[in-house]
Amino acid sequence: MRAFFLLLGVQVRSLLHALSPAGRDAAHKRTASRVALLVLAFAVLALLAVAYMGLLGIMLVSMGLANAIPAFAVLASSLAGVVFTFMKANGTLFGLADFDLVMALPIPRRTVVASRLAALFGSAIVTGAAFALPLWAVYLVLVTASPWTILCAAAGLVLAPAIPTSIAIFLAFCLSAASSRFRHANLAYIVISLVAFAALFVGMYAFSFAANANGHEQTMSQVEGALSTASNALSAGWPPAAWLSRATATGDAVPFALFVLSALAVTALTVEIVQRCYLAINGALSAGAGRGDLSAEHLRSQSGRSSTPLRALVVKEYRTLLGVPSYAFNCLFGYLLMIVMAVALSVVGVREFVLSGAIDGVDLTPETYDAVSGIVTNLLPWAFVFCAVMSPSAACSVSMEGRSAWLMATAPLPVHTVLGAKLAANALPVAGSLAVSALVLLATGQVDALGAASVLVTGFGTFYATVNIGLGLDARRPNYSWTSPAEVVKRGFPITLVIIVGLVLTVLGGLIGFGLSAAAGTAAGLVWNLALGAVGVLAGQLIFRRTCATVRLML
Repeated sequence: MRAFFLLLGVQVRSLLHALSPAGRDAAHKRTASRVALLVLAFAVLALLAVAYMGLLGIMLVSMGLANAIPAFAVLASSLAGVVFTFMKANGTLFGLADFDLVMALPIPRRTVVASRLAALFGSAIVTGAAFALPLWAVYLVLVTASPWTILCAAAGLVLAPAIPTSIAIFLAFCLSAASSRFRHANLAYIVISLVAFAALFVGMYAFSFAANANGHEQTMSQVEGALSTASNALSAGWPPAAWLSRATATGDAVPFALFVLSALAVTALTVEIVQRCYLAINGALSAGAGRGDLSAEHLRSQSGRSSTPLRALVVKEYRTLLGVPSYAFNCLFGYLLMIVMAVALSVVGVREFVLSGAIDGVDLTPETYDAVSGIVTNLLPWAFVFCAVMSPSAACSVSMEGRSAWLMATAPLPVHTVLGAKLAANALPVAGSLAVSALVLLATGQVDALGAASVLVTGFGTFYATVNIGLGLDARRPNYSWTSPAEVVKRGFPITLVIIVGLVLTVLGGLIGFGLSAAAGTAAGLVWNLALGAVGVLAGQLIFRRTCATVRLML
């Protein structure tokens, strides 16, 4: 057992390190601050979960669906555990970079597997509790708080993620095994994920738009019907949710025993299957990893293609971006969101969207909108600025070279070519997405020619200035020692600074444009947008030249 707890402690610390904002060459003295930041981030997440899930629980009680709360709590806990397991199973349980060293330890394989599974299950329980606990609290406070319901709530919090997490472990292995044999698996995974996120975004705003258009009473009736249908479907489609819900409502011990025993049995079966097949699982992943066409004929055909150094480096940057899912998720969604937003506004109409009340705090009459339509047109580009500054892939592109940075350092190329390729690989898609969005809005009559130009110039200028700040910082102090791309893509200082500065510029620029449009006319707001975009392009180019003149790549 001592070896098990030692390995479990290592896994827990590894997960905490992966989630914490570790910096470059983080020293031991920074551990406390990193843990404090992690606790703060989790506290913010927990507060958001309490707010949203607590409101859901109160809504269910007010609609007479209080008995459905346990089922929804099981669902929330299960989904949270599944998401976490999909994110961390590959790298924690299988696909290990140091698999040979781990298996060479004088520790039984069952202990190694059990410690890694315990870390996954424990993390799934903690994550799921952040979402399920508010629902159980509402049930205990507003419905009943007997010792039996408290026992059911405790069992639900601990055991609800067990079966879904077990299923997610095997599904994660199947996906990893398939991706190791599929050349374009990362690209397919990225496309599917981005489309799913875009569909979720569109669905949320479509519901908000329809809710405000239909009126409060009709909307609440629709919500009540949807929740009732979801409750029945959940109970019918997921037996553990039905068992715990029935046990909590009726006090029957039989469904409670079925819930507990099924969770424990599936967990034990998962441990046994994984530990017996552990060598075969990791062997299958290792055998499929890195497969590709490396024949002499293929290499000759690739080397025979004519290309300029800049073009070749830009292609390399795109391959790096699409080859790392976390890199792509953080830097590609802004492109997609711009186009989705332009198409949605073209279909619904900017006027209809503003008048619908879908924007919190904005309640205009048609007459008022007609009077301020110019101001709305001048504010529209700042929505695209927000999307543009959320896609700063160049701000961490130098650090993404990692241990291969020596290749760039020894390449017979000037600094401006290497950094220019990284900048171009980010700037070209942003400019293209903005141009497509502006043309869509122009073609559907939502903006005029000057409004379309404002969308393109303001969005690109603000992006170009901020992303060059991040590129300069990353080139001066790159982090090549990362062990996970998330360290530089999600928690790196340059990309974080770019996003923060971009958000500040978006808010301030929009407010100043609003003030100028209201005080001096819409023409003043339009000039402000175009002038700021032009200044941003000039400032970004000056920053880029300064970076190229003062930075020595890359070691």
